[in-house]
Amino acid sequence: MSCNLISGMFQRLDRMRKHAFASMILFGEDNNSTISGIWVWRGHELAFHLSEDWQIDYESYDWKKLSPDDPETKKLVDEYF
Repeated sequence: MSCNLISGMFQRLDRMRKHAFASMILFGEDNNSTISGIWVWRGHELAFHLSEDWQIDYESYDWKKLSPDDPETKKLVDEYF
């Protein structure tokens, strides 16, 4: 079920592909899983506010801005990519 959520989100956000990329990971097992990921796009603010079409899944996730100067951020990005 969680894989369907991820692939459905990517289908709905297909128009963002020229301006963003992401790595999403499914942790856990059947009926006990967590979706997590890293998104990168142009600018410093959330891109979802630029178009209502992109906001369908937006509220289903917690979003946190990462600092590129923080060593923990660099480690996290390395682990995802």
